[in-house]
Amino acid sequence: MPDLDGSRPLLALALTGGQAQAVPDEDALASLLDRAPLAFTVAGAERVAPAEAGGDRTVDPSMLATVLAARTATAAFLVASSPMRDHPYNLARRVASLGHLSRGRTGLVLGVADPLAVAGRARGEGPELTRRAGVAEAHDLAWATRELEQTWPYDAIVADREQRIFARGDRIRRADHQGVYSVAGPLTLPAPRDGASVLAWWANGADELAAAADVADVVIVPRGLASGARSALDAASGRHFADPGRRPLLFTVVDVPPGTTAADARASVAAASEADGIVLRPTGSDPREAVELAGRLHTGEHLPAGPLRARLGLPEAADLLPDGPGVFPAPVPQR
Repeated sequence: MPDLDGSRPLLALALTGGQAQAVPDEDALASLLDRAPLAFTVAGAERVAPAEAGGDRTVDPSMLATVLAARTATAAFLVASSPMRDHPYNLARRVASLGHLSRGRTGLVLGVADPLAVAGRARGEGPELTRRAGVAEAHDLAWATRELEQTWPYDAIVADREQRIFARGDRIRRADHQGVYSVAGPLTLPAPRDGASVLAWWANGADELAAAADVADVVIVPRGLASGARSALDAASGRHFADPGRRPLLFTVVDVPPGTTAADARASVAAASEADGIVLRPTGSDPREAVELAGRLHTGEHLPAGPLRARLGLPEAADLLPDGPGVFPAPVPQR
């Protein structure tokens, strides 16, 4: 279990669009999250987990994370998504853009299905706007998104004024991904300066654990799955890490109803002894009580500011395109 700052386990927050809107002043919410001892906040948790609070009020998770990342200095965010809503190319472009904006404080959390999209389909609303949901689809979306973010390495931008070369186009690579999704790319923007975005998977069923362990940096599970999740992660290949001996971090969800005391929360945290971290999920409409509770649960120093990958103690991502063909010829110096 990570012990980056003397506090075990790490703490995180699950925030729905409705809960974000329950704090009318966005600057007040941003300040609250900056002060809280949270490893990250899931933005748009209602998109990856059922039975979330917030009623009918929602907001696009990318928009929510963009606003909060711009208004915070240290808080980190995971943008919720699923294969029902997003294609790898569009998703990778948004995630990489957020990585630049936040200087590495953002990432992605996937779920198999978007409950809001499922509800809309059941009512006959816009089925053409959703795609098939499933474990294979989520796994392939995660892998293709990872590959696309690596197609344009940040250090390919050399900005050499003397030779009048802005970027080494020969270092920009094609993804050529063939799976559930077919993607021939590169992205239209470079990877974030601080390295690959953190990718998490909110696994709501046992069938998702093996797939999540194969591709995710962080796996989030409900308490009912926590006991078997550690062994599933320990069996993971680690092939998406530069250090293949590492395994994904395990976070388990602890619901925080209104009026939860610190003693109640500590008992729930203690019951999740195999987890590396706890995701506090407020079940009321206003998240401020849960954020304040995190402060009472936390006993160590604040997590270090900076990129989320480093904050979580995760190794660098493996290069998934080591033999990827260059898209452009090598630039010719101009004197």
